[in-house]
Parts: sequence; structure tokens; C-alpha cells
Amino acid sequence: MVKIETVKRTISLCPECLKNIRAEIVWDKDENKIFMVKSCPEHGDFQDRLSSDPDDFIWQQTYTETLGSDEENSTKPVELLENIKGCPYSCGLCDQHKSGPCIALIDLTNRCNLHCPVCFANSAVAGYVYEPTFEEVVQIMQYFRSIKPIPPIMLQLSGGEPTLRDDLFDIIRKGVKLGFVNVMLTSNGIKLAKSVEYCKQLVDAGLNSLYFSFDGIESKTWKKMRGVDLSDVKIQVLKNCRSAGFAAANIGVVLVPTIVNGINDHEIGNIIDVAREYSDIVMGIVFQPVSLTGRISIEDVNKMRYTTSDLKQAINKHTNGLIHKFYPLSLTSKMTRLIAWLEDEPAFSMTSHQDCGFATIGVLDDKNNWQSIEDFFEVDGLMKFCNTTYDMVQKRELPHATKLLEGMKNPPKIIRTVLNFTDAMTDLAYRQIMKLYFMAGAARYFKGNINQILKNQKTFFNFLKIMWSPNLNSVAGFFLNRNIMISSMHFQDAYNFDLERVQRCLVHYGVINPEDPSKVLEIPFCAMNTLHRSVLEQALAKKKETKSIEQLDKEIYELIEQVSK
Repeated sequence: MVKIETVKRTISLCPECLKNIRAEIVWDKDENKIFMVKSCPEHGDFQDRLSSDPDDFIWQQTYTETLGSDEENSTKPVELLENIKGCPYSCGLCDQHKSGPCIALIDLTNRCNLHCPVCFANSAVAGYVYEPTFEEVVQIMQYFRSIKPIPPIMLQLSGGEPTLRDDLFDIIRKGVKLGFVNVMLTSNGIKLAKSVEYCKQLVDAGLNSLYFSFDGIESKTWKKMRGVDLSDVKIQVLKNCRSAGFAAANIGVVLVPTIVNGINDHEIGNIIDVAREYSDIVMGIVFQPVSLTGRISIEDVNKMRYTTSDLKQAINKHTNGLIHKFYPLSLTSKMTRLIAWLEDEPAFSMTSHQDCGFATIGVLDDKNNWQSIEDFFEVDGLMKFCNTTYDMVQKRELPHATKLLEGMKNPPKIIRTVLNFTDAMTDLAYRQIMKLYFMAGAARYFKGNINQILKNQKTFFNFLKIMWSPNLNSVAGFFLNRNIMISSMHFQDAYNFDLERVQRCLVHYGVINPEDPSKVLEIPFCAMNTLHRSVLEQALAKKKETKSIEQLDKEIYELIEQVSK
């Protein structure tokens, strides 16, 4: 009897020569796990575990399609590169890419004030400094903003460590001026831990969110992950952000843990608890199972590999089964477009591959206990409604709003009045009609009676704000009112590389084209870190002195001593 079932076929990479090779994603029924298996004519066979929960893995392959969330993307880069080498070698972008960028990512430098063993841009040992000028950074921003018809509205400033740039505040201001709705800063937080004033300057510059590296709370974790004990430093960052007025400015902190099997996977519960303790400024967690870039033995791959299925089990173990469903990111692809359209704001769409990550929401009650988002809303029904409403908008159809009353028992008089009025409003602006329709229709998917709604009024009323004023600010306000996003992005490496995922990537690097500095290359995240980073950075490297590892250690130990006093 065959114990191996093929789930799908794709194109991957040989981890040794990095050439395209065919791969199968299979269900090994003896081990009850999902693997990627592939073979290189020159370097032999490779196998990597993708999931320890086959049922969940197979469910997520079709879930969004079943709800009608899948959407074709019409966004194209400013200039398509000729696909001479084939995908993913002709990134810039080539004509094989299927999703527009939601996040425009710019590495401001490869300099860093740490030398972490686990890092996409291992700048401390690179031997060169990559650091685009202010003018080049602006050129990359302008490139992204000129993408049609839907440019990315989120800008992520990363590195290296971007806070080492003296002109960081000017870069943030420029991003805001150019129309990015959300400007994110990726940081290890060391500079923020030194000074509340520096955090206030970030607020004044117009920062919208802090993407904060946070791998746990134990000293031994930090020593293994980052080479030094940063446990006190990391908590000081959160305290300083709180003191600097992040909450009042609607700036959300996102905890970003890199999870390595056998090193800090036991810290997942601790990280969730920190998010709960600082829920006034922490809007979410984005867990990142480690991406094993660079040369590494198969034995070490198997030892260190941590998958989203492992993560899901750990989250529910710590929270006593809080999460009913771990929703693929692409579930919201039409909803995000709809929300933006209703307020005539810049649009974005999460048309990512179903295996790229998940997101859901944990709600904190008045006693600081976790509740599931499904306790408040019928999520599947709400998403179907958002999808059909968006489809109506695309066809410019008018709803028969009173049909929303079908199936509702004793609807409130105000809703009946609004809906009757809406049916006769065909002469009013179409957008306003659809906004009222959306608000009334979404209310059907609230769970519970009036007493339950009043008991949990904070969560319901914050969601009502999104329905009444559906924009990114109301969404940010929702997450800064004790509703914590719990999510994951599982970035790829050469061992689990799936070309279909890369072609639907939403996070695109912008890099000056070294062969023609008047142009910008647009490169999907996993392709950049697996294939293109070192070649491009060395071609663009500046001749600057970088600090030695000894100097970095001296400075970080001085900060640890300062924070510990």
C-alpha cells in the first residue's frame, strides 16, 4: 500500500548549486508529516519538513478559495525586466510575478550594532558596507509609489540596523510625504533602549509602527540567538516606547521573534505573555520560524527547522486552545481592498500564497484573560460577506439592502430604518450606499445577544468603529485596544524554496540597479535573501569603515550595565 501521497508539484532550488529543480510536496502517512522532496542531478536528493499537521496544511490550500477571497492581481512593476535567466534569477521584477507589493522594503544599511548568529543580513562579518544615500533611498521610495494601479502603501525601513543612520528621521518624514500610509521601522531596539527622547523623535517624525526583534525573555535565549544577553534591554525598549507616547500617537509595536527549534521554541508562551502585559502599545506578534540561509548541513537543517505547524501547536498549548483557526494571510485580500475603497483611501491587497503565513486575533478581557475572536464574530460568514460586497463594487452593482434583514430575528428598529432608507437612495453617491450596506450587513455576524454584546462592549464597539469608518487608522485603533494580532511569516530558504510562493510574494525589496543607477530593482523577499543579496550589495558597497566585533561588544555591554542600574 502506498504510504506517500503527492499534495502538489512545484519548482524549487538545489541547496548546493541553487539551480532550479523539480520538487514534490508530499504527505508521508507513516510519519504523518508533509515534506518537500527534490533531487538535483549533480548533488542528489533533499527532503525538508514543511508541516507536522497534514490536515491543517491541506485545509489551508483551498480555504480562501472556498470563501471567495482569492483575487487576481493587476499590479505590475514600473518596468518589467526581460526574463533572460528565468524565474527567480531575473528578479527586478520579471513577468512571472503574480502579486503586487503590499510592503516596500528598503535596507537603509547593512551596518549593525550586534553580530547575531541568526540574521538575513549578516553585516558584522560581510566585510563591506552597503548603505544607499538619502537621495537613493528617496529614488527607491518614488519608484514604489509610481507602481500602477495599486502602489504599496506600507514602507518598511530595515537593515542591518536602520537606527544607525543619522538621517533616519528625515527618511521617515519623506516616506510620509510621498504617501506611504504606514511607515514601519525594523529594529533591534538598542538605540531606543538608550533614550526616551529618541523614541519621542520617532513619534515626531511620523512613524506608524515599530517592527521589534524580540526572541524571548530568558538570558540564555539571547546569548544563543544574538550573542549577548539582551533580556533587560528589550523590556526597556517597551518601557521607553510607552513613556514616549506611542499609544497616544497610535503607533503600534509588533514583536518579531525568530524561532529556532531547540533554542527558543520554549519561549513562545513567554512572548505572548509580554504582548499581553504591554497591550497598550503592542498591537501584535509576527513569529518568524528561522530561515536557514547560507551553507548548513542537512543534519543541522533537520535539527533547527521549525514550521508554522509547530508554532500553531505551541500557541494553543500556552493559551489553552485560544485559536480556533489560523487564517491564511490571503483571507483578507478582498476585505482590505473593500475597506480602503469605502473611505476612498489608498488600497492594498494581501494576495499572498496560502503557505506564506497566518494571522488571527486574540482578545483580552477585563481580567486580562484571552478570548478567541470567534467568540465575538462568525468569521467565515463575515469574510464571505466582505468578499461578495467587494465583488459587487467591482461590478458596480446596487444592493437590495432590506434583504439583509432575512434571517435576523427582531432586528433593531434603527437598522430597519437605515436599510429601508438605503433602498430608496439610488440617487446618492454609490460609495455611501455601499458603506451603509457594509455597516448593516457586517452587524449580522456579531455573536450573542444584547447582554453578551454589552459585557464585551469594548471589543464590539472598536469593531463598530471599523465598520463606520473603515480605514487603516480605525484598524490600528482596534489592535491597540487589547486586541492582539497573532501571526506568522515563514520566510523561505534554499531547502524549502517554493517558486509558487515567491511569485506571490507581497514584501518586495527596492534596490538601486548597479548596472543602471537610474533604475530600481524590485525583488521578492525570499528571492533576495536566498539568491540576490550578497551579489547586489557587494556591487553597491560603499568604502566605509565598519566597527569591529570587539567594538560592538563593548558598546552593548555598556548599555546592558546602564539599563540594569
